[in-house]
Amino acid sequence: MKKYGAAVVALTLDERGIPDDASKRVDIARNILAEAEKYGISRENIIVDTLTMAVSAGDKGAVPTLDALGAVRNDLGLKTLLGVSNVSFGLPDRPRMNAAFFAMALAKGLNCGIINPMSAEMMDVYTSSLALLGHDRAFERYISRFTGKAETQIAEPSRMTLRDAIIKGLKEPARKAVRELLENTDAISIIDGHLAPALDEVGKAFETGKAFLPQLLMSAEAASASFDVIREALAKTGETSRTRGKVILATVEGDVHDIGKNIVRAILENYGFSVIDLGKDVSPQTVLDTAVENDVRIIGLSALMTTTVASMQRTISLLRESGDFLIMVGGAVLNEEYAKMIGADFYAADAMQSVRQALNWTKRDEPS
Repeated sequence: MKKYGAAVVALTLDERGIPDDASKRVDIARNILAEAEKYGISRENIIVDTLTMAVSAGDKGAVPTLDALGAVRNDLGLKTLLGVSNVSFGLPDRPRMNAAFFAMALAKGLNCGIINPMSAEMMDVYTSSLALLGHDRAFERYISRFTGKAETQIAEPSRMTLRDAIIKGLKEPARKAVRELLENTDAISIIDGHLAPALDEVGKAFETGKAFLPQLLMSAEAASASFDVIREALAKTGETSRTRGKVILATVEGDVHDIGKNIVRAILENYGFSVIDLGKDVSPQTVLDTAVENDVRIIGLSALMTTTVASMQRTISLLRESGDFLIMVGGAVLNEEYAKMIGADFYAADAMQSVRQALNWTKRDEPS
């Protein structure tokens, strides 16, 4: 190993055999590491196999293997390997158990898995785990596997239209395309003629199930990067970018979930709305006071807990008593029928429906 710089698979067993206890397997890995360091061998070249045992033949299941794997990965900082399918030896329907064990091992920090790549169950778990562990850019492999659509190309060509950059969700090419357009095109024309149509195209693909939330968010980020370039250019000339209007967003009192609201905010901003985001756990009075102080008619309320729908209803009642507001609501616990029952004007099942409705309301209020 020292002479040729080779990597090695190190097994957590010694002259006494394979320990039943996870800590003893980790001790063996620690001893192997210490011996290797005597020769100046890099820990990068040591891959530790904490040894998958057939669970049908023992009484501790796969726990010692998994616990040892996690400790070797996290405490010793070494790479790990397992022969995954050993776990199900002697049992029926082995691919199901193999896949479950594979998922558990990946969560513990498995780097190298000896698996059957022709097993649909194993590859489903592998693809899903990449997405869950943050190793799948924009969920491209996941979407490709489970929709049958080819993965989009990540490569960023030197020349790309703004439309293509927005649709593919590529921020740097989007910035570059905007800078090139600004040489001969005014900002409003870029927004109306390039940015908005591209966002509409992505939005329609999302609504029809041809694109998915990660792709929608990547496109929103690319559009946001484009708007930043436009705002910088306008600031140099003393101009300001046009806004479609103001919208207040809030997760209602008692509810601390705001992921959906944050997605709605990002998409609204990229369609040119000025968004006042009040955050989560917002009282009805705060929503009303903010709307009055900032002269905002369009208000979006979110609730993801059944226990906080009552807070949403109180907020809507207070707004109705105090002014002429356009209220849209969303959240996993709501549906269109319930939204009408609590007094909302519109129920949005997803971010794009929120944007569409906000656009409809602002166009309706524009002078003819």
